[in-house]
Amino acid sequence: MKNLSIILILFALLLASNIYGQTVTIRPSSSIGYCSADDMNGLSYTYGLKILLMANKFQRYGVKIDHLNVSADDKYSYLSTGLFVEQVVFNYFNMGIGTVGYINTRQWGENPFGLYSHLGFEYSFNELLGFVAAYQSEFIFRKTFTSNNAFLLEIAFKL
Repeated sequence: MKNLSIILILFALLLASNIYGQTVTIRPSSSIGYCSADDMNGLSYTYGLKILLMANKFQRYGVKIDHLNVSADDKYSYLSTGLFVEQVVFNYFNMGIGTVGYINTRQWGENPFGLYSHLGFEYSFNELLGFVAAYQSEFIFRKTFTSNNAFLLEIAFKL
């Protein structure tokens, strides 16, 4: 059922992009870093997807869907989704910020919200393919404030 809903969302975005003449960018992502809080510290990794629409030549907006895992403690694993905006400056410098909701996949009842940001380098190989390498920072507003700092790699497919 999840796969069907994701396929329908992607189909709707592609249809909307053709109707309105916008470029849709799909960026699978992966990151590795360090997560710290009063009750947990340790290696973290994420994997996920970003779906972006163009606002103009240098600005984009979209949806972020990630799965955050903290290796130090087995009880902290979050499915995160949110809205964000990003901007490309000097054709290569990429920066973005957004709000994110976190759904705990291990414990019921703790579903915090947070802020997401990244700063990094973007390069396009051609009109359809590119990549992003960035420093990613997430601030999760739980009972104990949590920060996740990571190195992010993304591959961009422009449709």
